[in-house]
Amino acid sequence: MILLCSNGLTSQVLLKEAGKFCPPGARAALIVTADPVYKEKNYHVARSVQQLEYLGCQVDIFDFDTMPVKMLLSYQVVEMIGGNPYYLLASIRAHGGESVLRKIAEKGLLIGWSAGAVVLGPTFAVADCFISHLRENVRLDNQECLGITDVQILPHYSQQGDMEAICQAYEKRNHCSVMRLYDGEGVLVDQQGQVKKIENKLKVTVAGVEFQNPLIAASGTFGFGHEYNEFYPLSALGGISCKGITIKERPGNPPPRVTETPGGMLNAVGLQNPGVDHFIEHDLPWLSQQGTKIIANVAGNAPEDYCATVEKLNDTCVDMVELNISCPNVKQGGVQFGTTTEGVYGITSEVRKHCKKPLMVKLSPNVTDISEMAVAAESAGADAISMINTLTGMRIDIRTRRPIIRNNTGGLSGPAVLPVALRMVWQASQKVKIPIVGLGGISTWQDAVEMLLAGATALQIGTVLFTDPYAPIKIAQGLSDYMDENGIQSLSELTGGVKPW
Repeated sequence: MILLCSNGLTSQVLLKEAGKFCPPGARAALIVTADPVYKEKNYHVARSVQQLEYLGCQVDIFDFDTMPVKMLLSYQVVEMIGGNPYYLLASIRAHGGESVLRKIAEKGLLIGWSAGAVVLGPTFAVADCFISHLRENVRLDNQECLGITDVQILPHYSQQGDMEAICQAYEKRNHCSVMRLYDGEGVLVDQQGQVKKIENKLKVTVAGVEFQNPLIAASGTFGFGHEYNEFYPLSALGGISCKGITIKERPGNPPPRVTETPGGMLNAVGLQNPGVDHFIEHDLPWLSQQGTKIIANVAGNAPEDYCATVEKLNDTCVDMVELNISCPNVKQGGVQFGTTTEGVYGITSEVRKHCKKPLMVKLSPNVTDISEMAVAAESAGADAISMINTLTGMRIDIRTRRPIIRNNTGGLSGPAVLPVALRMVWQASQKVKIPIVGLGGISTWQDAVEMLLAGATALQIGTVLFTDPYAPIKIAQGLSDYMDENGIQSLSELTGGVKPW
């Protein structure tokens, strides 16, 4: 069996497909030869190892340049990472690896992605149209690849620029067909040569940013991802909205600052975070290697705080900025930025002037009409909105007669707020044209479907992570099954699909 991918097992659909052919405890070899410089130190390697381990494999690193090729015959799963396809092919041929790879494809699972996928096909001709400069200093006599499969793929496909035009011209000139693969997609070729394209039906686009699936870890519930990375590869998520970041380090509120409630929890953590400089220097480099989209949640107590923070993020690998406007505006006596249309418009328009990244505004539900807040954000230049933030709530200790939370009040989240969130997303979707990322109480795939139908394009998952870290994985799988059962080809078919009476 052969699985050709664009950028590894980075989507739920590819993990699911590969898992069908990975017996429990299977031995897997990860071939790193395509990166002649960094080898196993390539950051893609750690991510690929984690993905294979998630499927239950025991993983070893293999390199054609330094190891006996016959070793590969002891593995049931072999994966070749991306890099320089010309160098990879030259090394395979120099060490007699072609016949071994053919045997693996016949008896086990052979995975190739990017460069690793290209060399398994018949020719470099398509790749030459885009990356021929990588041929320098590599001795190859012609354009022939291994030909273990006849499928020609174009990984990392994008319709932007001239890519599609070049591809069409090549197909016409050579009377052939090229399989275009977006990241997160793949092609499965069985022993009989039957070809099945694995499309990533869960992918969504928000403000020009493409997410492998709609499940984004909500800010304040996922930290910077380190802890959850122990449960599953973060590439299984569409994205991460990082813990709220401020211009300077914050210690947060004094405890107690979290308590359970019926159907949810109250929190008044108080934006405890290490500050934007620490985030950029220490957290972002690691996050950038995890194969998921990064959303920086930005907070502050004055407009200049927000603007200074986003300016520091402009030249980083952050994919999107999420503006937390539920903070107290100290210049207006502690009134939250997000409780009036003037406040929403003012802070959004000011940050827009300084922000080079796609800008998403996170709306507070503690208002009279949230749809007007959505309109104000859109009018001020927001590329998207996320909603809803927590509802203000309170619990009281009847023995001491004091509020359980030291801050007196806190933000209510969890299943209890889902009906409110659904109503507000639906109302806002009637007034704005920019995408809505829906959140608030989503715990199951059924909740996710409801939120999409209400008008959301993507979703954030938060409080449920504290009771079930695997919730996003389960929700993504449930969404995929629901789409298959109902003949839905794209999540966009669900967005705003509610039929009011």
